[in-house]
Amino acid sequence: MWARMFSGVRRWYWLAGAGLILIVIAAFVLWPRSEEEPRARQYRDVSACLLTDSAGISSSAAKPVWAGMQDASLKTLGQVRFLSIAGPQDVSNGRTFVNSLVLSRCAVIVAAGKLPVETVTEVARESPHQKFVIVVAGDQTPAPGVGNVSVVSATGEDATRTAVSNAIAQALSA
Repeated sequence: MWARMFSGVRRWYWLAGAGLILIVIAAFVLWPRSEEEPRARQYRDVSACLLTDSAGISSSAAKPVWAGMQDASLKTLGQVRFLSIAGPQDVSNGRTFVNSLVLSRCAVIVAAGKLPVETVTEVARESPHQKFVIVVAGDQTPAPGVGNVSVVSATGEDATRTAVSNAIAQALSA
């Protein structure tokens, strides 16, 4: 029986199958492995929240701010998220979105763009225990003397990104 099984063409099938099995085993045993398996990032229970207009983080005002917030997240392991003002693009509607961020316990709320800055400036007076950062362009004037609002001047994408990153890292580390 064994002689018939290993004779002729069948012998080649058996040898090819056995060789294939040995190759698979050798590849599995000898395949290079990384020394340490990648792990999920463990975030701290603190977050910075960005308020944008309806264009979201793709707007020219929000792009460098969002990038700076992500840089700060890497430095501090704090979480970052954003919320866009949906619906009418006015301060009275924007208040709802700012208040949502206040109630969701953001450690710091960042505003980028004309409408979000105006809205945060108004709400900041009513929320004295909440920290705010507003990013103002050269044609905007910052909020006058509100103690819980920090101002970052947008002087270019790289400078804005760095300034926002530093401001958020400081706020999340406190």
